[in-house]
Amino acid sequence: MEDFHSTYFALPDEFSSPENASVAIVPVPYEATTSYGKGTSKGPEAVLKASEQVELFDDELWVEPYKVGIQTLSPVKIEPVTAESEDPFRELRQVVAPVIEFGKFPVIIGGEHSLSLGAVAACADKYPDLSILHVDAHADCRASYDGNPYSHASVMYHIYKGLPEPLVTQVGIRNISAEEVAWMEEEKPRINIFWARHQEKWNFHEIVSTLSENVYLTIDVDGLDPSIMPSTGTPEPGGMGWYQLMELIKLVCVRKNVVAADVVELSPISNLNAPDFLTAKLIYKLIGYKFALELGVTKRYL
Repeated sequence: MEDFHSTYFALPDEFSSPENASVAIVPVPYEATTSYGKGTSKGPEAVLKASEQVELFDDELWVEPYKVGIQTLSPVKIEPVTAESEDPFRELRQVVAPVIEFGKFPVIIGGEHSLSLGAVAACADKYPDLSILHVDAHADCRASYDGNPYSHASVMYHIYKGLPEPLVTQVGIRNISAEEVAWMEEEKPRINIFWARHQEKWNFHEIVSTLSENVYLTIDVDGLDPSIMPSTGTPEPGGMGWYQLMELIKLVCVRKNVVAADVVELSPISNLNAPDFLTAKLIYKLIGYKFALELGVTKRYL
């Protein structure tokens, strides 16, 4: 598996070596169950390349977040996961677990959404009260899709089932199947859905208050409106805007302990750079919010 670009932002060793880094970027070019548009395996490379064009100074926080140190790991190779897989996404869990143990903040770049299962499992081992903040157009709560329980369309169902104290909050949902609705009505899981059609009435404090203290943040880029994020395999109209997503990320980072995050389902389109750049900047904004106080950002900027 090629290593793509050596570091996120092409940072020098002073800010990208394991010894100096508070953040670990984990590229995962996994694609096995995409059901419409293809290309998520190319997402991590596109993001790393675009990151070199992102301005290092954050005009909102008035600091340079990269100074917390951002290490970029080698791409994680995952064998295709099927219904017969006994330990799905073991490869990713084994990479993420030591990152957390060393006190670093892992940011996984996908790749298709199913890979979140491995990263969440690693976090749940350390944080039994772990809850999930899930930004997406789709509920992803099918027990199985196309015969594969580990499909990208089933990831939240199996994450929920695998959590010690299941608690999931979904934001931006605007596509759900009758099968998923039937499961929710019968089981009444601890899943809070903030529908995209109600976004003008969203209260981000209310959304964040539904979560436990320790949070895993998973962002499927199709949670954003396709007018700004066309480069995804399953676009849905009526999605979130950039500043809505920033406000949500900022608030959860300020009020909760976000222990890890992933950004998934980018399917780059040739000669269309804006979505790749958006994803790279999204990750940088997340890092800035996560480490704002350590970077010396005062409350007036938050």
